[in-house]
Amino acid sequence: KMRLVHVEGASIATGTAMTVVDGSVEECAAWVITGLDSRETWNKMKQYGLVDINVKPINSHSLYYNTTRSLGMSGLANREGRNKIIWHKEDDSKVFIDLSDTGDLQEDYPVKAGNVLATGHSVWIFEPLDPTGGVPQTAATFTTKVDLGGNIPGFVMNRVAPKFLSTVSRIREHFF
Repeated sequence: KMRLVHVEGASIATGTAMTVVDGSVEECAAWVITGLDSRETWNKMKQYGLVDINVKPINSHSLYYNTTRSLGMSGLANREGRNKIIWHKEDDSKVFIDLSDTGDLQEDYPVKAGNVLATGHSVWIFEPLDPTGGVPQTAATFTTKVDLGGNIPGFVMNRVAPKFLSTVSRIREHFF
């Protein structure tokens, strides 16, 4: 299930995507984190609207994730994101991945001329469900609020948002 809220011409959008995955919460979280800088991502990055990716580990539970995305329409500047990603497993076995804006690397990775710095906050929640036929089941939820900056026509947001939210679909496809 995917839902998106965007007001025509506004730069802010909020979206949620949910699915059930045949896999454990640990497998799902590992797929998301390792997928940020995987060969598969690099090979398919244009398909996802990504122009550039830079991942810089901080420690065993966090990293910096800098991206440049194309909105897929000439005349609209690329959007850059400067994020810090932190993941944590709770005592009840839920796993949270928090992707938040950061200014930590602005000197090392300044916004390229002509690009726009996008802001946002995204959260993954992986919640264990009862197994089916001995196969672990996980409820995967991705929620995001993004400000792409500028005047974004609805038809552009309708094309960009599903690619961004389809991360949840890709995790499900990976395990099937």
